[in-house]
Parts: sequence; C-alpha cells; structure tokens
Amino acid sequence: MKQFVITIGRQLGSGGKEVAEKLARELDVKVYDKALLQAAACESGIDASLFEQADECESNSLFGNFFSIHGSISEYLSGGSCIDNDKLFEIQSEAIRNIAQNESCVIVGRCAEYVLRDHPAMLSIFITADHNDRVERIMHGEGLGREAAIEFLEKNDKKRRSYHDYYATTHWGEASSYDLCVNLSRLGVDGTVEFLKQYIAKRFA
Repeated sequence: MKQFVITIGRQLGSGGKEVAEKLARELDVKVYDKALLQAAACESGIDASLFEQADECESNSLFGNFFSIHGSISEYLSGGSCIDNDKLFEIQSEAIRNIAQNESCVIVGRCAEYVLRDHPAMLSIFITADHNDRVERIMHGEGLGREAAIEFLEKNDKKRRSYHDYYATTHWGEASSYDLCVNLSRLGVDGTVEFLKQYIAKRFA
C-alpha cells in the first residue's frame, strides 16, 4: 500500500490501545501514543514531563490557568517564559503532522484525526465497547472494584471528551467525526484487528 496514517480514538476500557498496537504490528508500522509526547518534546526541546502532565487535558484544566505564554518558545526554553496547554498542543500537533508526512503509522488519541484532517491518506477510527466489558477491563487492569471502576471510567471519558472537543470542531465519539466506528465487544481484539486490516487494504488499495 501507499503511505497512510491510521488514527484511533477510543473510549477508556474499550481495548482501543491494544487494537492499535496489534494493528501496527500487523501493518509493520510504528504506533504513536505516549511515544508521541516524547517526539514532541524532542522536537521542541521542552521537558517531556510537561507533555505528560498536560496529556489529553484541555487548556482550562490541570495547570492551564497556572502557566501562561509570555513570548516565544525560545524564550521559554531559555528560562524567560512560561507555557500553557494550548502551546503544548500546538507543538504536539506539529509533531503529529511531521510524523504523518514522513511515514506510515498508527496514532492513538491526541485529536490526531482532527489535526490530520487535510492529510490525503488518513483513516480515522473510533473504538468503543459495551459498558460492562469496559468496566470489567478497567477492574482487571487497574485493580479496582466495580463501583470504583465505573467512576474511574466516567471521569476519564469526560476528560477525553473535554480535551478533544476543546481543540477540535468535531465531537469525540460521534460517528460523524470518524471514517469508521467499531464496537470491540462484537469481534474481540483479534477479530477487530483482522476486520480493520481488510478495511484498510480496500481503503488504500
């Protein structure tokens, strides 16, 4: 296939990250998730811990009101300025565009489908799953009881939705915002990956 980029949005506990990793292995391309933050940090010279703290948080949350921009990135790097989440998002978005321009890859989250909306060979996917399956996955992965897992799920879904909808003009999790939405509960991880491989092959044939 020609060069392509697959972006994957996902609900917490849906198994979307696992799908992204297996799909990338099957397609023999890199998957960018947390590593994307490192790439953004390397390109900008900004401490990666700042990107970690602001990970999928909109500007008016976390430390967005504490940091403010007073000048250029170079001034920040020299210690003469602060930086807010919006500027971190700009830097991260530039890293996404550079990666997509130079290689085929799978990118998880970070509003990538919106950032790359003008990319000629981008396929956007959203992974969901039945609520009970998501709760069970979080209970197992986080070591939580059912009530705590449900609260954890709802809190993090709200965080992801707020982050996405703050920066994008589309809406997180809505079918019209993506090329393809898939419920993992129907085919499981391996079945979903196989289905996506076939879809991608036809899409980029």
